[in-house]
Amino acid sequence: MLRVLQHIKFFRTTHGGMERVVEDLVPELNGRPDLEADVLCQGPERRQYALAPRGTVYQVRSDFAFSNASLSWQDLRTWQRIAPRYDIVHVHAPWPQSDLNLLLSHYDGAVVVHWHRDIVRQRKLYALYRPLERWLLRRADRICVTSPKLLAESAALEGFRDKAMAIPIGTGEAAHAIGEDEAAALRARHAGRALVFALGRLVPYKGFEYLVRSAAELSSNGQILIAGEGPLRRDLESLIEALAVHDRVRLLGSVTDREVELYMRACDVFCLPSADKSEAFGIVQVEAMRAARPVVSTRIHGSGIDWVNQDGVTGLTVEPCRPHDLAHALNRLLDDGRLARTLGENGRRRFEELFTTSRMARQVREMYLSLRH
Repeated sequence: MLRVLQHIKFFRTTHGGMERVVEDLVPELNGRPDLEADVLCQGPERRQYALAPRGTVYQVRSDFAFSNASLSWQDLRTWQRIAPRYDIVHVHAPWPQSDLNLLLSHYDGAVVVHWHRDIVRQRKLYALYRPLERWLLRRADRICVTSPKLLAESAALEGFRDKAMAIPIGTGEAAHAIGEDEAAALRARHAGRALVFALGRLVPYKGFEYLVRSAAELSSNGQILIAGEGPLRRDLESLIEALAVHDRVRLLGSVTDREVELYMRACDVFCLPSADKSEAFGIVQVEAMRAARPVVSTRIHGSGIDWVNQDGVTGLTVEPCRPHDLAHALNRLLDDGRLARTLGENGRRRFEELFTTSRMARQVREMYLSLRH
């Protein structure tokens, strides 16, 4: 049996996209008879627990965090103790802890680097970190990239594409059954208006500022619903006030997983208005496609967003940070129900073909098996 250690910042303690990949992937891998995948992660407390159908999670305490990078002495010590048991360690980048663990240990098994995104914002820190990142990519036996577009355009992967392969992120079917009556009731609570749904942390790179600004040109029957919390909440509230678009934009705050699925089923259009390549994939687009909803998203060099959502096929794409273009694309779908339905149905087919958890796990397993000596 092939034994694999997944090394990830958090596991089942946050809702980040990188963490969700591992949370979906590990049970699928452990459902295969020739694989066993365990997890080493950080969290609020130190604990060890079993997974179903098999596998173990080793959770250690984070010591400190800076610029979204949590580091832990316990993580390194636990790695040094358990990593030699595994044929492969699968690390999820960018995260300096994985680089340090590999550098400071004598692990001689195979290394898979799962490349989720390039570092964009922390430029001064990145200049210091870049040599360690290059060392990790040289050490890697395989580099798994979340989309063909990111593989082709990532500046960080320059010189390493010969050992890189694209494996798109997948997710499972909706965990909660949402009836049409329930979705209709939600639409009725919004006076039957056409609903644009958006979801994510309220942080700059998500581009919600531009979605709020687009509301000034949104069809009078349209309503934008933004779910999520974050440091920009007050700024967005002030912007809504300044633009006098209270009747067209609502901030929903934190929502449960079931509520997300309800809004996906009830909305007419899903929007991902991301502003830069910190958004490298946008798995929420996949969730919208799973619900057969058309997507409006942005075209960003070095990001796979517009590979996931194909312009004119599963939705519409626009240049980032352009409220007028966002409004035009949203209005086009809100005003043309036939087009919206066609794109939504295409999105559902694309989900089934490319973005299921089982497909992702199958490709990852094949990658693992190719590393057997």
